[in-house]
Formats: sequence, C-alpha cells, structure tokens
Amino acid sequence: MVKIRHILLFLILGSATWAAMAAAAPGERELLRYTQGHDMIASGDFPLLQVFDSGRVRVHLPAWMKNSGDYEYFLTDREFKVLKDRLGSRSVQDFDRAAVEKELRAAEAAAVAGGRQLFEISDNTYTRMVLNPGSSGQEKNISWTNLQNDAQRHAGLRELGELAETERLLQKLLHHPQMKPLD
Repeated sequence: MVKIRHILLFLILGSATWAAMAAAAPGERELLRYTQGHDMIASGDFPLLQVFDSGRVRVHLPAWMKNSGDYEYFLTDREFKVLKDRLGSRSVQDFDRAAVEKELRAAEAAAVAGGRQLFEISDNTYTRMVLNPGSSGQEKNISWTNLQNDAQRHAGLRELGELAETERLLQKLLHHPQMKPLD
C-alpha cells in the first residue's frame, strides 16, 4: 500500500513539475504536444515532447526510460522545416480517425475471411498528438492505440502509414543529439 502511495505521489508531483516547467516562453506558441503511454507502465498523461514555434523543443523522459529527466534544445532550420511540413501535411491535418478505423475493420474482416492468421496485442501502446494546443478553433487531437503495429500489419492503409511515419519522426526528436538537461 505504501509503495502505491509513493508511485501516485511521484506521478502527481512529476506531472505538476512538468506542467510548470513546460510553459511557452513570452511571445512563443506551442505547436505540438506528443504523448505515448503503455498498459504495462504507469506513465501519467504529461507530454514526452513539446515543440514551440521558435523551434524550441522540450523533452520529458519519465523515470522508467533510459536517461530519464527533462531536456531542451532547438531544432535547426532544416529540422524545423521537415517537422512543420510533416505536421502540416494532409495526412496529419485531415486525419479522420473514424474513417481510418472503418477501413481497418474492413481489412481485418477480409483477413479473417481469407483464412489468414488472427492477431492480438495484450499490452497496448497509446499515441496522442495535439497540434496547436490551446489554439481556439485550430487545436487538433489525434490519438491511436497500437499505431506502429497497425501501420505495419495494414501497409495498404496510407493514412495510418503516414501517421506512423509522423510518430517515428517525433520518436527521433526524443533522442536528439543537441538535448541539454534542464536544471
């Protein structure tokens, strides 16, 4: 029981610290917030990655990750352009979860009807991207469970593949060589 209280306290304090630390600087706007969670890990709902319109990036690696801690760095002009192009792409901006889920269900039904192998994931991974967080009318929330697995298994679903490619880019930003620990 004591251990559970310590874990809950850690999560509450960690998310409060991150929220206070990760605010935009004056004149700066948050462009992206990226979160990933897992069934097997109590990870809280604070972002792993935040990107601001100045090119500043904030990274939070939770205690269960290698090199855990809070970091910051600035993207190069080229890196920032690649990221903005990816986030501004039709595949991200027009992502329609309901339509993609419908296509996915049809593809899975066809696989079952064709006698192909059934597939099950016991421990889910949850991806969440928020574009232009806090911007009235412009904020876009994208969430998907088991994105990388679904994209690999259903390579014919272009929208899902492109969203998975966006997540792989964000994962690279979590381990950028210019990251500096925050004090």
